[in-house]
Amino acid sequence: MRRSISHSAFGIVGVAVLGVGACVSLSSPKPAGRENIPVVHVPYKPGSVQMVRIALETAAKTGTISSTGQWGMGHGDAQARRFEAAVEIPLDSLSAAEREGSFAEAREGSLITWNGKKYRGILRISRTDSGFLVINELPMDSYLRGVVPLEIGNRTPGEMAAVEAQAVAARTYAYKHLTAARAFDMYATVQDQVYGGVDAEKPQADAAIMNTADVVVLYNGQPITTPYHSTCGGSTAAVSEVWYDQPDEPYLRPVSDRIPGTDKFYCDASPRFSWTQSFDAAGLRAVMEKYLANYTNAPKSNLGRITDISEQGRTPSGRMRALAVQTTSGTYTLKGNDIRFVLRDPKGAILNSTFIDVQESKANGEVSSLTVSGRGYGHGIGMCQWGAIGRARAGQDFRTILETYYPGTTIGRIAG
Repeated sequence: MRRSISHSAFGIVGVAVLGVGACVSLSSPKPAGRENIPVVHVPYKPGSVQMVRIALETAAKTGTISSTGQWGMGHGDAQARRFEAAVEIPLDSLSAAEREGSFAEAREGSLITWNGKKYRGILRISRTDSGFLVINELPMDSYLRGVVPLEIGNRTPGEMAAVEAQAVAARTYAYKHLTAARAFDMYATVQDQVYGGVDAEKPQADAAIMNTADVVVLYNGQPITTPYHSTCGGSTAAVSEVWYDQPDEPYLRPVSDRIPGTDKFYCDASPRFSWTQSFDAAGLRAVMEKYLANYTNAPKSNLGRITDISEQGRTPSGRMRALAVQTTSGTYTLKGNDIRFVLRDPKGAILNSTFIDVQESKANGEVSSLTVSGRGYGHGIGMCQWGAIGRARAGQDFRTILETYYPGTTIGRIAG
C-alpha cells in the first residue's frame, strides 16, 4: 500500500515514515460523565484527528528506521522501496534524493521504529546543517498515550483522578503549543513533555485519556499553558518567582497545598518533599567556576576565593528570590531558577527547587561548606503532581484538582 504525503504543509522537506492503521482513536465513544463539561469552539480539532509534530531528534548524526512489519520508503511521488519486517535503514544509507524529500510507510497493523523504539503515526526526517531532524507526527490522542505514563507514573486505582488531571494538563499544554512557526510543535523531552512512544503506553493512562477525551483547561474561553512539576513542597509559585524574566499569568499564582485543618500537605508523600544537599569547599568551587558565569557577569576564569553566600529575599510563596555569591573578584547575584542551574550535584543534576534555605560555614575567611535544605522538586509552577496524587487519594476529582492548581480557570471540551 502506498500513501502520498504532502511535505509543503509542514514547512520542511524530509523523510516521512508512516505506520498505517497504527493510530488509535481514544475519543469515541464518549465516556459517561462528560455531559456536564461544556463544549468550547476553539481553532483546534478533536484529539483523534488533530495532528501534532514531536521532535525526537534535532541533530541526529546516526540512527536507523525500521518497522514491526512490512514497510517501504521512497521520495517525492516515486514508488516506495519495500522492506520486510526488521529490515533497518541507517540514516547514512539514504540516497541524496531521500535525504532531501521522501516518504515511507508501514503495512496496516505495523508500527514504525526509530532506533528500536516504536512509534505511532509518521516519522519525518529532514537533513539540517547540524545533522538530521527526526519528527514523529501523529494524532493528539496517540501522542498523549506516550506522555501521560512517563509524567505521572504508575498509580493505584484510588489515584486515578490524578492520572486524569495529568492527561488534561498534558493535552492542554500540547494544544497550546501547536505552531506553524517551525517544523515541529514540541520536543520529546522535559523541554516540553517527556514522550516515549508506544513503549511507554499503559492501560491506566489510556483509560484516563479516554475518560477525559478532548477536555482542556480554559481561561477566558481559551486553552492555557499548563506547566506542571513533581512536588511543590507546600505551595506552588507564580511565574515571575521562578522564571523572573517572564510575565505572570492570572491562572499561575501561588496555591497552598496544605490539607485544611492540619499541618500536613497533599504532596508530602513525595520522596522529595524535603531534602538536603551539601557542598564542601572543593565541590562548591567546582560548580561556581563551571556554571556561575553562565547566569551572571562573573568571569569565566579567575573567580577568586568564595567569601560569602547569602539569601537576597523571599518570593510570595516562600521561595528564594535571589542568592548573592561574594568572591574576591566581585559579588554576583543568581535570580530565581538560575540558582538551580548553578548549585548542581557532582553528576551535573540541577538543584531540586528554589524552595530552600542555605547555611554556610567559613574557615580563614572563605566558605568551607554550604548546606542547602529544601522542599519540593521542580519549578513549582502550575499543577503539583504529587499534590494531585494526594488530592485524588482524598477524593477530589480531576476537575477540582485542575481548577485548584490553575485558579480562575474552567474545564471545557473541544467541539468535534
